[in-house]
Amino acid sequence: MKTIDRNELVLAAGLTAVAGFVDAVAFVHLGGYFISFMSGNTTKMSSSFVDGLMATALRCLSIIGLFVVGVMVGSIIRRLTMGERGRMEVLYSVTTFLGVSAMIAVTWSGFVSLMVGAVAMGTLNSVFEKSGEVSVGLTYMTGTLVKAAQRLVDAAFGGPRWLWARYFLLWAAMAVGALGGAGAYRELGMSAMWLPFAAVALLTVWAMRITAGQKV
Repeated sequence: MKTIDRNELVLAAGLTAVAGFVDAVAFVHLGGYFISFMSGNTTKMSSSFVDGLMATALRCLSIIGLFVVGVMVGSIIRRLTMGERGRMEVLYSVTTFLGVSAMIAVTWSGFVSLMVGAVAMGTLNSVFEKSGEVSVGLTYMTGTLVKAAQRLVDAAFGGPRWLWARYFLLWAAMAVGALGGAGAYRELGMSAMWLPFAAVALLTVWAMRITAGQKV
């Protein structure tokens, strides 16, 4: 987080808001399952297994598996393409997955739509991948809040004064995105999935402008 510039921070916050939006739609539509927050699904899977709720446990495991597939897709893209081109290819893939998800949502099945969404959310995490490692987590906020608190303490002891705010910005983006997702689902149902597709498409254009500016 400390090495990304202001434009990249805007991109990261926007994509995090999208993750929150999609997760909220999934949580409401599926009745308590997540498609970008795998810690929650893991806890639910294990507790459901203990209670003998095998269908619930298997659904959680399926979503986790699809998310992992998405992460692998993003990582493969980054390995096969270099630098900013790799980031753009990942964004194109996420946009495509969300477009397919939205189309399925309005023509076939909300459940299947969100399973495609889980792949999209996994792939999303490779947007800020460097040297095979995620430098900015976009779909999970526990580590982000830990780092925010640590950087806040650093600031109190003479460290960088505002670095903590970058981490809290991502958390706030997730929260705002989730509010938007829950509200949009209430008004639009699964048609709300067109909104994250449109948002990522716009953010992809933004990323293209960033890349073009860096090459000038």
